[in-house]
Amino acid sequence: MILEVLDLFDQQFLVTPVSLTYHDDEKLYPAELSKIGTGGPVQIAHADLVPEMQPFRDALTQAWVSKGEKLTEDIYSGEMRGLTHCVDTIYNGQRQGSFLYLKDKPNVTILYGAHSKQLIIDPVTRVCSGVTVVSEAYNTEISVYASREVILSQGVFETPKLLMLSGIGPAAELAKHNITPIVESPHVGQHLLDHPIVPFVLRLKDGYGLEDHILRPGPTNNAAIAQYKKDKTGPISSGLLELVGFPRIDQRLEKYPAYREAKAANGGLDPFGPAGQPHFELDFVGMFSTAFQWHYPVPEEGNHMTVIVDLLRPLSEGEVTLNNSNPLVQPNINLNFFGNDLDILAMREGVRWTYDLLTSGAGFKDIVLSEYPWKMPLQSDDEMKRAVLDRSQTGFHPCGTARLSKSIHQGVVDSKLRVHGVRNLRIADASIIPVIPDCRIQNSVYMIGEKGADIIKADHKDLYESKNIPYFVPSRL
Repeated sequence: MILEVLDLFDQQFLVTPVSLTYHDDEKLYPAELSKIGTGGPVQIAHADLVPEMQPFRDALTQAWVSKGEKLTEDIYSGEMRGLTHCVDTIYNGQRQGSFLYLKDKPNVTILYGAHSKQLIIDPVTRVCSGVTVVSEAYNTEISVYASREVILSQGVFETPKLLMLSGIGPAAELAKHNITPIVESPHVGQHLLDHPIVPFVLRLKDGYGLEDHILRPGPTNNAAIAQYKKDKTGPISSGLLELVGFPRIDQRLEKYPAYREAKAANGGLDPFGPAGQPHFELDFVGMFSTAFQWHYPVPEEGNHMTVIVDLLRPLSEGEVTLNNSNPLVQPNINLNFFGNDLDILAMREGVRWTYDLLTSGAGFKDIVLSEYPWKMPLQSDDEMKRAVLDRSQTGFHPCGTARLSKSIHQGVVDSKLRVHGVRNLRIADASIIPVIPDCRIQNSVYMIGEKGADIIKADHKDLYESKNIPYFVPSRL
């Protein structure tokens, strides 16, 4: 994504947003990692290395190295490969949220319990001047007008929905719902990207998981709660995800004609991304995690690990369309996971690669007892395809439904986040991301907010210069 944004944002993009402040209080990591957070309101740090998880970490690291894979702490300089310690928006045992941007701000008013009905756009001049919102609780409508511009930040699903309700979108979609078109913008709601994941669980030897500390009532759980209440340390302070793997599986993929044909059709380049980037993100959680397996029974005894296999550059694209023209009705969201069969092949082989790492890698193979609650049919391609389709779900990283572009024929917004074909309307949220990042999208969303703020302030210097206030804050981009 970096190169695309560099081009579209006029070469002003910094690799990591400085909306963060990085902490390494125990000096465990390379000093140069301070570059990943240099003075923003959101406090970040590497995941707490809780002592109870030391045997798990050691075994996983040994297995990773035994497979010829590298260890790294710097995935922030243009290449993401290897096993790394995870950085979280958690510091001193407490979560850090984007709400910190708004804390104690006197110039922000939030109208809660309201739904956007329609952008106010003059159909002749195509100038956006405000938005009409509806309140179900009070059965009323309110129109809010902007003195300068309207900034749309309703997210990957609601942003394209509001555009279409306002007459900006694909002509056929607007006509289907009898919406008067103002701007025919064919890419609104299209190019929905997300990371499909396949989770699985392995039972481990006792002493290698955190279930008794976190999931199960008892003396061990009571002690963990007491420790966290005392000084916000211990197992409960953990983000649970201490180690993340970023592998490539080129040798496995090259075995299959479908992949080789797709690569040849792509000019000899890997269709799943450039060589310096991974094919997968592998999340190794040292306990049974209900977050990704709510339909699995929670094990009553023993230690387990949850593994999330995350395909980072899927070829399949989805879309967001309208169910009807009622603003209170949710849009139709079609993630279209595995619409391209090559994504199934890649995910299947990613799961197999990960199983091989954990069940035959030095050290870790000695602590795996069994699969839970069902076995993965690793020996059959057809059964693996069924398993991928049955067990996959969203990684909760959607983006792309109002993507950056040079013209309305390619996307929805320009390099200054202005909606093509409409004046005084910008979009600043994950819907503008043109290529899904090779990881979580959180940093990219922070970057969009920071960069968007700078772009907007630069276009309205008179608000700041007359008061001798710099419109570029030194600690930001």
